[in-house]
Amino acid sequence: MTRIAELSRQWQGEGGPELWDAAWDRARELIATRSQRFGPVRQTEWELGYAADQVGGLATALYILALEQRVEPAAVTRRSVEDLLRRRDGEDDLGIARRWEAHLENLGHDVDDATDPVAARWRVLRTVYEPTEDLYWNDANVRRGPGLLEGLRYVLSAHVALNF
Repeated sequence: MTRIAELSRQWQGEGGPELWDAAWDRARELIATRSQRFGPVRQTEWELGYAADQVGGLATALYILALEQRVEPAAVTRRSVEDLLRRRDGEDDLGIARRWEAHLENLGHDVDDATDPVAARWRVLRTVYEPTEDLYWNDANVRRGPGLLEGLRYVLSAHVALNF
């Protein structure tokens, strides 16, 4: 098992719906053959947070789409995930994050419920990152915007090349 797959079990959290577990299993399956393209995961908070947003974003997308399409996460296509991530009607990145939150609420999750592992992961994914005064916007190591979008866009990039 890769380091990312091991860590993803912590990021998933305990409990939750069966489909949440299945979505994380599918995300782990997808990254297993591509984990070397995720780059090394060290112990810095930045690197671990970025990797958690990558895998957590993918698992959350698979979960939302599987529930809405009434299929297993393995049947969710890359195109469906890309469509969920696409801007609609002039949305900015925060608008996309709000739309994902609405999907989760429509699926029965209270995003502020401390006992819901789906909501707990969502609260991390919706975190908006902005440069601090000692970092610049063009610094490659600066995270920008909702962690969900930055992480999932990387997972879907040609660099990682996930095929599903």
